Amino acid sequence: MQLTLLAGPSPSLRDDLVRCLVLRRPGLVAVVYDLEPRPGGPVLLRRIHDASGLVQRDELELTGCCLSCTVRQDAAAAVQLVDRAQRWAEAVMALPAAVEPGQLALVLSKRDGVPVDTVTTVVDAVLLRQQLEGDDLLAERGLTAAETDRRSTAELVVSQLEDADVLAVVDLERVGTGKARTVEALLSHLAPLALQVPLGPGGVGCEDLVSTGRHDPVSGQRDREHLAVLAAGLCPPACGVTTVVWSSDRPLHSQRLHAALADLVTGVVRSRGHVWLADRSRVRFRWESAGGRLSLGEPSAWDALPDCALLLTGVGLDEADLVARLDACLATDDELAAGLTWPDPFVDALGMDGMTPDR
Repeated sequence: MQLTLLAGPSPSLRDDLVRCLVLRRPGLVAVVYDLEPRPGGPVLLRRIHDASGLVQRDELELTGCCLSCTVRQDAAAAVQLVDRAQRWAEAVMALPAAVEPGQLALVLSKRDGVPVDTVTTVVDAVLLRQQLEGDDLLAERGLTAAETDRRSTAELVVSQLEDADVLAVVDLERVGTGKARTVEALLSHLAPLALQVPLGPGGVGCEDLVSTGRHDPVSGQRDREHLAVLAAGLCPPACGVTTVVWSSDRPLHSQRLHAALADLVTGVVRSRGHVWLADRSRVRFRWESAGGRLSLGEPSAWDALPDCALLLTGVGLDEADLVARLDACLATDDELAAGLTWPDPFVDALGMDGMTPDR
């Protein structure tokens, strides 16, 4: 059975698409997960249905109050359930809004031996810019996956885009020609490996969203990310959308970087890469931003890459100004020769260095 994972931040758009799929693709079954509030605490509903209607409905207790954990625990059993029925040739698994499909696809493939054929993310063309550029938290929208979930809407949307093999772009005709081209260009820069499928009124075109064979279960997340980073760096500027590629073999002055962080994410909808801090010279730190939120951490090895390397994507970015701001954060030869004379502004975020600097 061919399995497609369907993700997106809008439950209503997801449900509309599921209805179109079961009607337009005979032999397809939908496994739909929804979080339902209850007086004693929320429960996860799992509905299985096809074109004939509801086949089965189950209530699942949340594992450790974690929505994503519960879906991961149940997903393989749900696939086996519909597979044993031998009634359908393909299945679409519609995920709750807060769930990132990439981790689920990895768990299904590596742990459960359930291959995923396609990962599809539903994109709201009308709200995409607002979702990517805002700072609102999922908790403010009632979409958290757990009580400790502090992700922003932008972080969720970016992750769902980057996990996707196919992007189902809804309501593109409603935004006008100019804005539609900006949306398409933005998606090309953020998810360069994904196939964009604009859907017409009534879900026209939805047949192309499932069972595409585009998902590669063999390559790891790191492999896919490196390919996406390479592809995004090669995307030409279009309709005001730019991906700025910046790198340096020189370390960053941590105090100047810390002071410039707000300016470095202003107008940038997504940035990622790694940086080298002069006072933490043996480690390269992962750099991630979505919307106005930036995280710096997760030390990683970056073989055969510059010591600092960032991709920064946005609409209307001043590339020269952004590069100049980053260059101004680099430590000079005189500063490096004089030793580390400045207090470390990243102690709270990264902890004590605990290593003798490499000179």
